[in-house]
Amino acid sequence: MSGYRLGGRRGGRGKRLVRQTPTAYLLQRMAAGMLPLYKTVACNPRFAEAWSRAVVGADLDGMKKMLCVAAPRLAHHGLGSNGIGYFISFSGPSSSSYSCGVTIPPGQVQFHFNPRIHQRIARAVLPYYREMARRPSYCAALARAIRRGHQRAASRLVRCFVKTPALKAVKIQSGGIKLVFKYPSSKYEYTCLLFREF
Repeated sequence: MSGYRLGGRRGGRGKRLVRQTPTAYLLQRMAAGMLPLYKTVACNPRFAEAWSRAVVGADLDGMKKMLCVAAPRLAHHGLGSNGIGYFISFSGPSSSSYSCGVTIPPGQVQFHFNPRIHQRIARAVLPYYREMARRPSYCAALARAIRRGHQRAASRLVRCFVKTPALKAVKIQSGGIKLVFKYPSSKYEYTCLLFREF
């Protein structure tokens, strides 16, 4: 189907069970949590505009209120903004935590976060996040590529679902994965990140 395959012991009725590592489990949990936010950003221009204003103003209270409406499960997670992007934290195994979000790489610009670019990124990553949220085998394959530093395997797994030509690079970084987007309508790169906080 998408070029990944994972072995494991068989469960009832011949189904193949997947042994999930803590990282694979966390990828699935983060994807399930982020999906409602990305759906809302992708489909609701007014929400995307308000979210971008809150990001640029580092208005965490405003962002939390919007999360309560769009993705209530995320409203109780850690939330941060640096004026050029946002991050939502998820606690992981062994007291570690992982963050997920979209940002312009530091050094390009300050206090800027284009809602239309954010919408395009949200639309582009929806199939990728859906796959992570619903398929443990996909998360296990992606986690294994990250753990082993297999850049080509990780890129292939992501590009099966993120089809836009604006996706310029897929990189393993900080125990997670970084998607680099560059749209012709913006002079800035944007990155969609899943990374471990050390």
